[in-house]
Amino acid sequence: MKTIINTIIILVLSVTTVNAQMTDEQLQSFIKSANKKELVQKNTFLMLEGYYQQSIVIAEELLKQENDNANFNYRMGFAVFNSTSDFQKAIPYFEKAKQKTDVNTDVMSAKETSAPLEVFHYLGRSYHLTNKLEKAKELYQQYLDSDSKDDEMKARTALMLKQCKNAETFFETPRKYEIINLGEGINTEYPDYAPIISLDGSVLYFTSRRLRKDGSNKHIKEPVNNLYNEDVYRSIRKDIDKWEEPEVMEFSLPERNEATVAVSADERSFYIYKDDAGNGDIFETQYKDQQFENLKPIELNGVNTDAWEPHITSSADGRYKYFSSDREGGFGGRDIYRITKLPNGEWSQPMNLGPTINTPYDEDSPFISIDNKTLYFSHNGEKSIGGFDVFVSVLNPEDQSWSDPINLGVPLNSTGDDIYYTTTADGLTGYYTSFRPDGYGEKDIYEVRNDYLGIENATVLVGNVIASNGEKLPEDISFTINCLNCGIASSRDINLRPSDGGFFVTLQKCKEYEMIFHNEDGNNQFHRETFKTDCENGFDKTEKSIVINLDNMTVEKNKEDEPKEELPFVYAPLEIKHYFGYNNNKLDPQKDGLKVMFNEILEQAEKGRKTFEITVNSSASKVPTKTYKNNMNLANLRAENVSKMLQKFIAEHEILKNKITVKINEVGVNGPAYKYGTHLQQERYAPYQYVIIQLQGEKEGKTKVIKSKDKELKNMPSLD
Repeated sequence: MKTIINTIIILVLSVTTVNAQMTDEQLQSFIKSANKKELVQKNTFLMLEGYYQQSIVIAEELLKQENDNANFNYRMGFAVFNSTSDFQKAIPYFEKAKQKTDVNTDVMSAKETSAPLEVFHYLGRSYHLTNKLEKAKELYQQYLDSDSKDDEMKARTALMLKQCKNAETFFETPRKYEIINLGEGINTEYPDYAPIISLDGSVLYFTSRRLRKDGSNKHIKEPVNNLYNEDVYRSIRKDIDKWEEPEVMEFSLPERNEATVAVSADERSFYIYKDDAGNGDIFETQYKDQQFENLKPIELNGVNTDAWEPHITSSADGRYKYFSSDREGGFGGRDIYRITKLPNGEWSQPMNLGPTINTPYDEDSPFISIDNKTLYFSHNGEKSIGGFDVFVSVLNPEDQSWSDPINLGVPLNSTGDDIYYTTTADGLTGYYTSFRPDGYGEKDIYEVRNDYLGIENATVLVGNVIASNGEKLPEDISFTINCLNCGIASSRDINLRPSDGGFFVTLQKCKEYEMIFHNEDGNNQFHRETFKTDCENGFDKTEKSIVINLDNMTVEKNKEDEPKEELPFVYAPLEIKHYFGYNNNKLDPQKDGLKVMFNEILEQAEKGRKTFEITVNSSASKVPTKTYKNNMNLANLRAENVSKMLQKFIAEHEILKNKITVKINEVGVNGPAYKYGTHLQQERYAPYQYVIIQLQGEKEGKTKVIKSKDKELKNMPSLD
């Protein structure tokens, strides 16, 4: 049966006998009575069927008898490699095994003392996964140069070698991420994976194969991997670094596998991966009458097929769904498809996203951001650094084309599998699954924080509705949100989150909206209010917290309308970071974020700010430049041009005179050494061709960061 993590193991072994798995007691009894031939046969069967833990026990016995036997060491290394994320443990066995190899190894024979040539592949993979890249490359090449006739394995090895070389490049230029293992509670000694974060970041759903707190799954394990079945858990965030103890979701039953795939914005619809028929499909459950309904196959034509559909995601506004499938007619392996909600309420037929996104390899775990343009997914092909890596691509709404996917780099991606990436609404905090030796179990859930993958030019409405007496809200309370000046009629019905009455709605910039609250299936309207959304570019959030008197169905107060203590005005810091194309050194004062900074400075001066400090930092990459003789000259010119532009702006406004100091702070040449002809040139060097303009805050406040880039870099979403 396929589980949500589908690992395909190529094992060049054959077996002619049919066996059944033993209990641990039976296995120990068998080992005591079996001869070497019987041990080898049983070990072979267990590895073929994926019973790696039990195959390790027999391999240990074989090694007690012949510790230097290359065949037995290969068996042990192979079983250890496939049963743990600590791949270092497999290396000593593979190292012994590679001392004696033979293209004609008879692994079924108890007399065989040689290892198959595939040991070079698996030892190379073990070093690759532990970031010993030089050794990995050497061993991959040894296998490719060997006499092995296994073309499929050689193709896999050639791919691994390419990924290993990619890893060397990315490790030279790590990105600025903060990677946080979510720690004990969320992660355990068991596999924990497939996280889904609520858009406001307050609730985490994930899959775990742990022992339940009530012990109800204690005696229910999958015989192949000796793991408990997959269950869906939920945890509520306590504060920025703490989560409540996870609770298993009520629709998860201990006797079956259910794995998290997606959840709707109102958290009333869950999409679950389940495999009843051996092909793996998407199921759904709806929250009705204070409980979740029974799981049923998703009722969307064309999504579930006889092929494998392991993942689906919904856009925040409910207009699009993206899913993965290995159905025929794709580009190879798993591909990503999209369906669109039509004006009549029906869904379109699935559309393959095409060769820009999909490849002959696997693309999986799509996630679409709230802007309906930024797509994250995982890919295990020629642009990966090992296994699945997380990539991002941005949709051009004008021609519906996707930008070339960008590998999010290290340390977010590792040489193991990195998959199931989801983000909060602003895109600055993500959650994903990674296979790392320093984790708690076989796979763990990680949080990633960054300052450059954020969503631009989006606005959302978030908040909650609570009862004045503290009681749980009736299920029929909801609201309709209407756009009053969108041109085209825009109306959406919004349900409240069952757990806490929360809501999340994506809106348009610079528009006026009306909220109409109702109950009794919409027949009783008891409150309405209007508000306007922000007109400036950037991510903006409108917050509402509404208290309802359930006795007379009236809104007592809006918490945000309560009188607030007057606080001193905070002049928050502002940062503009602009990425230059090759040899470029000037900014347009009407674009590139400078216009926003200029307006901010004027506004603060009009509110009474007396002094301003602006610092300029600039950088050039190590790509050679003949025009400016050397890269340091180019970096200096970028800083000087910005400084002159700022001085010109100050001189043009009387209110700013004698109030602003401009200081060139750091100028340098940064990034990796130039490699002529590399296909990763732009991706390697563009992050080091920039100028940073920082308006210092007068009091402590969160820095607002605005990023821009020259037009030739427009297809590089990783710089946004």
